[in-house]
Amino acid sequence: MRAMVSAKSGAAVMAAAMLIGSIAACGSSSDNGGNPPGSDAGPGDAGPGDAGTSGPPQRLSETGLYSDMATKQVAAASLEYAPAYALWSDAADKKRWIVLPAGARIDTTDMDHWRFPVGTKLFKEFSRGGKRLETRLIEHVADTGKLEDDYLASTFVWRDDESDADLAVDGARNIRGTDHDVPSRQDCFKCHRGEPGAILGFSAIQLFQPSAPASAMTLRRLVEQGKLTAPPAADANFSAPGDEATARAFGYLHANCGHCHNENGIAWADNPMKLRLLVGERDAATSSIYKATVKARMDRPKTSGDEFRVVAGHPEKSGLFYRMSLRDGTPESMPPIATKHVDSDAVSVVKAWIERLPPSP
Repeated sequence: MRAMVSAKSGAAVMAAAMLIGSIAACGSSSDNGGNPPGSDAGPGDAGPGDAGTSGPPQRLSETGLYSDMATKQVAAASLEYAPAYALWSDAADKKRWIVLPAGARIDTTDMDHWRFPVGTKLFKEFSRGGKRLETRLIEHVADTGKLEDDYLASTFVWRDDESDADLAVDGARNIRGTDHDVPSRQDCFKCHRGEPGAILGFSAIQLFQPSAPASAMTLRRLVEQGKLTAPPAADANFSAPGDEATARAFGYLHANCGHCHNENGIAWADNPMKLRLLVGERDAATSSIYKATVKARMDRPKTSGDEFRVVAGHPEKSGLFYRMSLRDGTPESMPPIATKHVDSDAVSVVKAWIERLPPSP
């Protein structure tokens, strides 16, 4: 479980773990998003030959994210975005970009599980105190049906002079004088395997941001630009259900726990608990998250003695709350990877939700 918890249309909620921006306006003053005049490629489209790769690039400068590495000028086709519910990454600042292949559309036949065209690239940059730490790239390179053949996951560690960032296949620990750890390629897939389309944080729920500026990368903007094969109805509502406290808690669980805790996720075999929202769930009390947690018994209670995942009105008796409040290196700590520090804001949000739940009859 990881996460900043408030629903916000701006800034960060992994990644990536990993990785779109305003289709209309990032990186270029041109109405065509930097594509050549007369091109049928829309903003955010990579030009011919940009899609696909025969192997991982060794340096970030080789990925196409930047048009000028020295000045850190982001390429016109690299469009920035921010999910409504951010992934907690130990308070690191994050930026995210997407590049779509020219003329391609995202397959949204299943609105809960988007499928991205071959050639799609998503980037996520992590920094602290203005110091770049790492940038992650996940690229759709093939359609064989095997996740680790179809998607290339790469992590790049920034050099001390920030002239470039170098590929770290096996990850790295405590980089650039911080306690930030870079995941290995295999660690990336531990989270991304939970989504059939492999991409986390870029979805109908994450991009449903009605109050965002018109130029921002949102679901509305994607529809306007014709980037979805099956656009939703104009009055569709994909926000997290419930009152404000419930919606914030559910948004946190969806973004930070749902990729592992679902039928496809790595945690399902040991702990079949669904913490991922679906677009059709408009009533909090009948949602998958509610049914999987409130009054639900723990599969394997730990030494804390917690018996239920969530006890209405009692966060101190709730196993879910107990685990997300730990970072002691034990199996009880959630999530078990990619974070060393408790997200105090998230703890407060989930605590408020549990305290407001009506007592069980």
